[in-house]
Order: sequence, then C-alpha cells, then structure tokens
Amino acid sequence: MTLRRFGSLLLVLAALFAPARAHAVGAVGDLFITSDASNLVRAYGGASGVLIGTFTNSVNGSGELGIHFGAANGRVLVGHFGGGVDEFDASTGAFIKTYAPGGGWQWAGLYAPNGNVYIGSQLTGDVREYDVNTGAFVRVLCSFAGAADMEIAPNGHLFICGYTFGNIGEFDATTGALISTWSLPSGCEANDILFLPGNGIFVTASRCNLIFRFNGAHAITGTFTGTGMQRPHGIAVSPYTGNILVADGVTTQVHEFDPNSFVELNPAFRSPPSGDKIVDIAFRPAEPPTPAATTTWGRLKGAYR
Repeated sequence: MTLRRFGSLLLVLAALFAPARAHAVGAVGDLFITSDASNLVRAYGGASGVLIGTFTNSVNGSGELGIHFGAANGRVLVGHFGGGVDEFDASTGAFIKTYAPGGGWQWAGLYAPNGNVYIGSQLTGDVREYDVNTGAFVRVLCSFAGAADMEIAPNGHLFICGYTFGNIGEFDATTGALISTWSLPSGCEANDILFLPGNGIFVTASRCNLIFRFNGAHAITGTFTGTGMQRPHGIAVSPYTGNILVADGVTTQVHEFDPNSFVELNPAFRSPPSGDKIVDIAFRPAEPPTPAATTTWGRLKGAYR
C-alpha cells in the first residue's frame, strides 16, 4: 500500500469513528430558565436544581421572556420584549434564525401542530403563524389582546394568557376559532398556564402575585403563592417529582410546590440563584431517536474504495 493510499484510509477511519459533536450546556430533562435582565438562558440540573451553566444568549431578541422546546424537532424558541423570537438548536445551542424581528413585544413562540411557529404579538393584538423553514409570515391565527405565554393543552386546544386584561383564551389550535374565554379577578395579569389532568388548570398572575387553580368549567377552585413572591411568571411540572415549579421575578427564584396540597416545599429550588430577574422555565424534552448506521469492516472497505 502506498503512503498516499494509507493516508486516505486513515482519513476515512477518522471520519467514520469521529466522536459526536459536543453539545451545549444542559441536556434532556434539565431545567432551562430565561432572564429579561441578562438575556441569558441558563441550564440547571432537572432533578437537583444545581446550576450547570449558560445554555445560550439572545442573538437578535432583547429582554428574554417565554421559552418553548419543540417536542419533535430538536429546537427551542425564546420570546422577547423586542427584536423577535430567537430559535436555537436544543442540543448544540447553535442559533438558527429569528422570527418577526420587527414585531415588538412578543412574549412567546410556540411550535404549532403543523410544525410551524405561533407567536403572540402585543403590538398587533393577535397570534401569528410563521413558516418554520423560512421564517416567513403565514397568517393571523386569531385575535387576542396582550398575548403572554401560551400552551397547547391535553385536549389539543391552544390556550393563551392575556397579560393586558388578565384573561385566558381557548382557541382551536388549527383554525384559530374561538372556543372560550374567562378572566382572573380584577387587577391580575395572566402570565403562564399549566395543565395537570385531574388536578386542574393553573395560571400564574402578577400584580396579585398568586397562582390560580381552575377546574374544567373555568371556575376558581383555589389559589396559592410562595415565600416573598411578587412577580410569578413561568410555571412547569417536574418530570422527576411531579411537583409544580414557579419562577418569580422579584425573589429571582424557582419555588417548588406539592401538586396536591399546593404547600410550598422549597422557596429556592435552583442553586445558586443568578441574581438577575428570571421569567420563564421549561424542562427539555426527549428528542426523537436518530437512526445510526452500523460501522462494519465491509462499510469501511466500501467507503475507502
């Protein structure tokens, strides 16, 4: 074998057996937290709450708000007060693109049932759909003033929190048709929403600084709050314990609650706190498996030839 042919074989071997590309800080099951003060998304151990490090910083957006992972595309969206909704690779943290950079205050981007992106716009008082591949505007899905965070519920409907008027809207997630609306008590601002089948619908509300619990008929069945909470925002359920976690902007902490008694279990879940105002929280979901080709000597010889 000539030196040149031997060198070529070494290159082939190196390519076939090269280690996988390094991932960004944070992994499946970890907790990711946005900050509208520092524009940093930080990752914390999902079970421990211990700081891992900075996952990514905002690129075109400014003033981080809602964070939503795609359940099937390995991406994550971060909303902002201005500059658009930034999209990143959930594994590597690599920046992909910015949706609606001139859209003003856009609390959250959410992956739609058809794979596109829904974004709530404070500026235009509606939720708009954007093409997930090109980032181009597709249509106005529905009108809803002061759209804050939003989620697709277990029943498949899109629920939107109304920051301006303290209400919640329920819409058909595909057609945008209005299904129902209901309101928080006067003076409350609806921020984020969580669904726990069998336990109710939970809505965080600043100004009144409470977490409201609703039944299926949208009647209030109770409220709870945490130690020193003054700006509850993001809410999520732990995949490890089933406990409810709520981010608070004034205590700058994530508070942990029992999902049945709603007693506060831990007023400081994350350690250490970053010291800057936090907004939203999300656990990174498992990603679809990627088929891997088995490397054999026959494959090596074929590649070499």
